[in-house]
Amino acid sequence: MTLLATSPENIRSDVRIAPRLLWIFDGGLEPELEAILRKHDHRLWFTWVYSGTEYAHVYSEGPLLVESRADSPLLDAFISSWAAAHWGGLLLSAAPFETVLNHLRALKHAQLPDGTTSLLRLHEPRALRGFAQGADAYTLNTLLGPIDHWYWCEWNEGQGDWYRLDHPAPGHGVVATDSPNVSTALLDALDGQRIDYRNRGFARRLRAANIPMLRDADDALLAQAVQKHAAEAPSRGFVSDDDVYGFLEVYFRYHRQLFEPSSRLADVMAAPDVPAWRRLQQAHALMEETSA
Repeated sequence: MTLLATSPENIRSDVRIAPRLLWIFDGGLEPELEAILRKHDHRLWFTWVYSGTEYAHVYSEGPLLVESRADSPLLDAFISSWAAAHWGGLLLSAAPFETVLNHLRALKHAQLPDGTTSLLRLHEPRALRGFAQGADAYTLNTLLGPIDHWYWCEWNEGQGDWYRLDHPAPGHGVVATDSPNVSTALLDALDGQRIDYRNRGFARRLRAANIPMLRDADDALLAQAVQKHAAEAPSRGFVSDDDVYGFLEVYFRYHRQLFEPSSRLADVMAAPDVPAWRRLQQAHALMEETSA
């Protein structure tokens, strides 16, 4: 399996030779999904993946498999706005619609290392990269099956990171017959992606916050610094994502004052008995008072 970074331009180029497009969208994110799709293209064919399964009573909260022509307006809508809402992804397959539908239905669940079963939300774009990076070849082959190429976007703080997962033998995949096994290594990879996604968002928020120290900072170096200090923040009592970002903002915005001898700011940030959110409030209030 090959996981590649891609772009909307590359996706448009890839689909020019496709006779049709398949889409997987998350009905749980948009209760009017069917109507919105029909408004964009009345020629669509779609089926709810959970219909006809044990989850039929909540089918519209699960994934919807859609087939469109390659010239469908859905492609523009997906690239321009729907990707930002993490609605789902684009699939290319030479297999019939029903074959792909049955494949996705077989992937409803995942078998966890402790023997329990969990829903497998492959229509969630923010989980696919971790799955692709952490799964072994057999599990990825089970994931793709008759799907030759899978495209999606991780939207984060106003920017989209686009990916493509390729089947090693397009046109020769096998429909899944059972739930894939999720290894401990795969769970670690999924957790690692969650942290990486969070840290990318932190870096982009910091970049947009007009912090003088970061104006000329290299993107790669900033990412490394965010990763390092975000990992350290919980040991200082900043645990939630909001508190970790607040810690990072104080660190970069007031770096000079934080490391001055006998720094009052350092004392505020290190107070062990004061909740993290209160320390952040006090830190900004102190800096405003000092600069007044």
